[in-house]
Amino acid sequence: MDDVFDGIVRLRDAGREGVLVTVVQSDGSVPARPGAKMLVGEEGWLAGTVGGGAVEKAAIQRARELLSEKRPALFSYELTADGEPMDAQPTGMVFGSRLTLFYDYLGYAAHIFILGAGHVSRAVARHLRDMRCYVTVIDHRPELGDGLEGANKVLIGEYVGQLQGLSVPEGSYFLIATPSHAFDYGVLRHIMASGWKPRYVGMLGSRKKAQALIAQLAEELGADRVDWSALYCPVELDLGGSAPDEIAISVLAEMQALRYDKAGHKHMRITAPADQS
Repeated sequence: MDDVFDGIVRLRDAGREGVLVTVVQSDGSVPARPGAKMLVGEEGWLAGTVGGGAVEKAAIQRARELLSEKRPALFSYELTADGEPMDAQPTGMVFGSRLTLFYDYLGYAAHIFILGAGHVSRAVARHLRDMRCYVTVIDHRPELGDGLEGANKVLIGEYVGQLQGLSVPEGSYFLIATPSHAFDYGVLRHIMASGWKPRYVGMLGSRKKAQALIAQLAEELGADRVDWSALYCPVELDLGGSAPDEIAISVLAEMQALRYDKAGHKHMRITAPADQS
């Protein structure tokens, strides 16, 4: 069973998701006993076993479905005479051997990519530490790579180049806070043209900066080809405060409002090129 737990650690370190399948009850001629475990990832089986054969094949398929739905579940199966599993009947009637499996979704509340490791970025990462998010920080300055509390992964190098080497899940969150407008725009353009379908792309800066970069983005990519709904520029809710931790709280509050579909908050954003007043 050590290979299952080692696999979970590897998944978590890599920021990937999986489903842990555990036998919680077995009756009759079932090849796996309670406590047996199997780890399933996006590509299928990773480690462990819940008995092999048709039962395990069905469990892997179910696990992959639940992985896409990002939820846990409990399922019971009746085994036919030839060992083929079928979903247990709601009447509770027992036709043969029975197996109950718990599918535990192992994932993150959100994948957050922070571009730039300055004061605000570090405060955001620090506050994310206990929020079940996978946090990747990218910066081109080696001296800022150490001591980044709350970051699961720190990458040092050119921003767009580092992004190109990453697997970015759909619905990810981005915070752009590099030390220059040129770096900011390069990252913004790459994300908005990537096809990643981000949930949130926030960029630090003034309204004047936002107007200029949004206009440039619309001109280069085409205003009708950009998903402006994902762009929050300038970033953060209008909560007040100018210290790094105060700004970080406003940024995180904005992210959380989106995660939980809470409307009615005052955002600082310019939503599209037409909204330049």
